[in-house]
Amino acid sequence: MQLSMSGLWWVLGTAVVGLGLGAASSALTRRLLRDTSEIVSSWWLGAVVTAALLALLAWRVSDRGEFAVYGFAAVLGVPLAVVDWCEHRLPRQLAWPQLAGVVAGFGALCLARHDAEPGVRAVGALLAAGALLLVLAVLTNGGVGAGDIVVAAVVGAVTGWTGWPQAAGSLVVASVLALLMLVIPGAHRSATQGDSTVPFGPCLFGGALVMILTSG
Repeated sequence: MQLSMSGLWWVLGTAVVGLGLGAASSALTRRLLRDTSEIVSSWWLGAVVTAALLALLAWRVSDRGEFAVYGFAAVLGVPLAVVDWCEHRLPRQLAWPQLAGVVAGFGALCLARHDAEPGVRAVGALLAAGALLLVLAVLTNGGVGAGDIVVAAVVGAVTGWTGWPQAAGSLVVASVLALLMLVIPGAHRSATQGDSTVPFGPCLFGGALVMILTSG
């Protein structure tokens, strides 16, 4: 996708905003982590990752209204992913506001555009993805947590807004990422346990990002 000069400034501007938002969200990461380390709780890690995510979204989505919804999900997704990666939990203090913000944002877009179809599809994908993870939680007897269900609903909404193939694709990509972490020795190891474990939250966010970047 080729950028015009105005498009380039848009991407750079969102990256700068991302630096500020990411640095601020790092305070949430430090507060939510039970065992903090110098790197994962540092302001610069959250700032750099958030800036990169917003720049990618700005490049792919441009200045359409969807960018605000995707960007909101990304800003809260960074501390959620960090906490899940380190401690295998997705705090409801961030997961539920993320879901509520995404639903409210898409609802506002539907009202502004007088077009309910993508919103209905997003809600359908939200329910389908959440239900799928709920079934997995029951079948695995706690192997999937409540936070995973909420994040799956978020991912279903942000990808289902574009289409059902994107919603399904995000879950497929997330599953592949999780499988890779299982089969690659040392790809991820629990900090509190000696065994290899898979934090599914970052995989879900990764699946959503791939689908958004490849479909727009």
